[in-house]
Amino acid sequence: MSNSRRLLAQGMEALESEAQQERRVPRAADAGRDPALPALPPQFQPEPAEGGAVAPAAALVPPAFDASTLDGMDPGAQVETLEAAYWDADRSEIRSFQLAKMVGSVLKGELLELLLDRRAHEHRGLTVGDYADSLGIKRQYVYDLIGAARDIRVLAPLIEETATPLVAAQAAVLAPLYKADPATAGLVLQGARESGRLSAASLTQAAIDLGLMSGSKAAPQKPAPTSTPASAGLLAFADAYRALAPKRVDAMVQEDPGAVLVQAEAIEAELLKVQRRVDAAKKAARQALKS
Repeated sequence: MSNSRRLLAQGMEALESEAQQERRVPRAADAGRDPALPALPPQFQPEPAEGGAVAPAAALVPPAFDASTLDGMDPGAQVETLEAAYWDADRSEIRSFQLAKMVGSVLKGELLELLLDRRAHEHRGLTVGDYADSLGIKRQYVYDLIGAARDIRVLAPLIEETATPLVAAQAAVLAPLYKADPATAGLVLQGARESGRLSAASLTQAAIDLGLMSGSKAAPQKPAPTSTPASAGLLAFADAYRALAPKRVDAMVQEDPGAVLVQAEAIEAELLKVQRRVDAAKKAARQALKS
């Protein structure tokens, strides 16, 4: 037998031996996980089901659209329903990406900050730059992630309230505004969302439009006090739903019921304008569908 055939035969025998050993040894619960990847933090671990068993992970592939929901609809309504579902999926795709990036930035940034605090690089006899190289990232990116984690933590109440994940560049624009005035930061976020594309650039532009910045690199400023009607108009334009949150209204009524009435009337006027535009848009769409 030639050397190459002998080596091949030995390799096959080794593989068969490993396979038999694997069949004899019970597999660990996490045996399917890539050992090169760190275990998920406790908050991301699967929840135990009844009886102590671990509940199966949620399906990654979503169910198909239920076409039976279209039964009984006229063709125009069917098209509107399908298009609405399409745009929901589009928004979900963008949100899922942002959510993954945000979670990654927070977890990695905070872990890197702890590692540097404990001088992990020095224990390895490395500089910060060398340590970053060992992690497969650049030195500056270490500090970028740490800064992003801090910004996102500052914005956590706003993120939760608006259900809007923010990536590092967006958080960098909003965090200083939020520190100066949380309510104003909410207006900036809403203005950026209404522009049709949430980005660091649209957040900056919304801040400029609200008079909070004089340029893209200007330091954020807390807005000067405005009269009640002006404040009501700003709230009506930017975020009527949040402005009328029951707990917020209750607190404002205790402080100044007259101001609440002015704000509510301003919001109502704005909603009437929006409704007229909605009616006009629907009419134009239906006419186009009939032609």
